[in-house]
Amino acid sequence: MRVTYAVKNSMTKDIVSMESAASVNAAMNLMAQKNIGSVLVTRDGEMVGILTERDVLLKCCPDNQCSTMKIGDIMSSPLITIDGDAAIGEAADLMAEKKIRRLLVTMHGKIQGIITERDVMRATLDVFKTLSEAII
Repeated sequence: MRVTYAVKNSMTKDIVSMESAASVNAAMNLMAQKNIGSVLVTRDGEMVGILTERDVLLKCCPDNQCSTMKIGDIMSSPLITIDGDAAIGEAADLMAEKKIRRLLVTMHGKIQGIITERDVMRATLDVFKTLSEAII
């Protein structure tokens, strides 16, 4: 019996984004308000990068310049994506390979959501539960 779990079943569809000219402080406030760890960065309506908590800590906080820096200056780019029909294990492998915690999920070449390490862990647990119930 083969058990697979598609990435699209675990992704978050509501993507929060900000324009690249926004301040890092504004992005941090938005992430805190929405209880999220990243925002997508857009330029002229196109997604060009992602700003994560780690980006802020590594690139902004050591110099304490969060109030003057723009998110486009410290974002991670290019965006790393995975197809929504890919298996959850592929997402875990790609995250490990790229040493990242988030992937953007595409369907028919367009970004439709985001999946995080936590989402992958939850989906993996669901697969293990399904397997253990099938064995019993």
